[in-house]
Amino acid sequence: MRWDDDTSNGERRRCIFPRSVKNKLFMGQKGKCAYCGRLHRIRYFEIDHKYPFSRGGGNEIGNLQLLCTPCNMRKGIQSDEEFRDRYWRLLPRDGSIPDPPVSQEAFSEETEYTRASYEVRRIYFERFANARRKRFAHARGGGGSGCGFALAVWAVVIIVVCIVIAFAI
Repeated sequence: MRWDDDTSNGERRRCIFPRSVKNKLFMGQKGKCAYCGRLHRIRYFEIDHKYPFSRGGGNEIGNLQLLCTPCNMRKGIQSDEEFRDRYWRLLPRDGSIPDPPVSQEAFSEETEYTRASYEVRRIYFERFANARRKRFAHARGGGGSGCGFALAVWAVVIIVVCIVIAFAI
């Protein structure tokens, strides 16, 4: 495996998986998405962590699965267990790949009637709250270069100069 960034402060790093890992997962899943069960070519699959890397999951082959893009986007930072608990009406409880395949429309309808787990909602809330704090700190001049304020000052100066020139003529 190759690491996609170089951190020297001891942070965990995401890795770029070799093609052989994706091929092994593809053969194990028989070319089907782990959630919706649809057949796809290997290039349409994304490698997903069953227990998310961002929440402490590892890069072992046992923690990896192949998902189509819609299923991977829908899963987000949920663990495999949390996702299966949320969509229990659509997915087999034994963790197997559904047969026949589940339509994306069925997932969309189920999403309207279910909620992510408390832990997942808390993580999202913290991430959005931190992003808001950073954005407002930047707007108040607590971060960045203060370009917005400088631009506003220059705009006022230009308007005043134009008014002075207009009255002088």
